[in-house]
Amino acid sequence: MISHLFAAVLLQAATDPLIENALQVSGPEGEYVVYFEADGSYSTNVGISGNWHMEGDQFCVARATGEANCQPLMDDLSVGDSWTGQNANGDDVTFTLVARD
Repeated sequence: MISHLFAAVLLQAATDPLIENALQVSGPEGEYVVYFEADGSYSTNVGISGNWHMEGDQFCVARATGEANCQPLMDDLSVGDSWTGQNANGDDVTFTLVARD
């Protein structure tokens, strides 16, 4: 039970920066901002929406249109942090944590 509680605390600490802020995505589709919600949903400023969840240490998104992707979630995210990865379409993109409007 304690290990489950500890895992839940770590999960919350890892995802809180994404929920409290926003994620700017820059890639072949252009640039857009993703807003993750505590209820497991997300939306963007360009009309993309879907759901997110954690699978172990993998942060997973699934667009409402069916595309999905999982990748490791960085520890100790702060506004301004950037990293490269893939979006749900499998395109190489740059993610940047930005303050939520």
